[in-house]
Amino acid sequence: MARTSNKLIFAKRTPAFRFIGHYACLDFVNTEANKSGEIKDLLLNYEDLIAWLASAKLFRRSNLTRALEEWRGKPAAERVFKQALTLRNCLDQMASEIVHARLVPRAAVQAVNDVIGRPSGTTRLLKTARGFERGFEPDLNEPTQLLVPVGESAASLLCGGDLSCVKKCANSGCGAFFYDTSKNRGRRWCSGTKCGNRMRVAEFYARSRSDD
Repeated sequence: MARTSNKLIFAKRTPAFRFIGHYACLDFVNTEANKSGEIKDLLLNYEDLIAWLASAKLFRRSNLTRALEEWRGKPAAERVFKQALTLRNCLDQMASEIVHARLVPRAAVQAVNDVIGRPSGTTRLLKTARGFERGFEPDLNEPTQLLVPVGESAASLLCGGDLSCVKKCANSGCGAFFYDTSKNRGRRWCSGTKCGNRMRVAEFYARSRSDD
């Protein structure tokens, strides 16, 4: 069977990925999405992981292309993919506990430490919409380093974020995690134009029925 081209891998899943979490670690958790009450996993294999990393802009495309060419189809790629799912599960538990104002699980802390203990890489000054920030891109000498930016994001959230701003979408058919950056910290939905509109319409309909 012919392999999918690298160009198609980078493009094929991009529209399905959502980047509403403000932190990459929350966006990573949201790759296991709740679509109208049905769980849909957007990461089914190593190629999907690479596609997500490209969409999240956590590595330069040239480095991810090399990661595909060097490790795709090999046991090392399967191992890092399984590790990615384990990390995602731990980060999901971490976000859930934070939302409920409970302690971060030790397993989540250990999972983050397991991936950020790969210091070899390049630190760059990056221009963002909010100003400037330091960005670290690991050298890709081994597949595990693909997960370092996700782990670094979780560490940044825990060390410098306001954990009271970590929330879960109030739409029970979604449940995506996000970091509330609104002025009054009163945001309830992952997206005001999607889940927000759906919930407002549902609430209006429920009120109309109760008034009959």
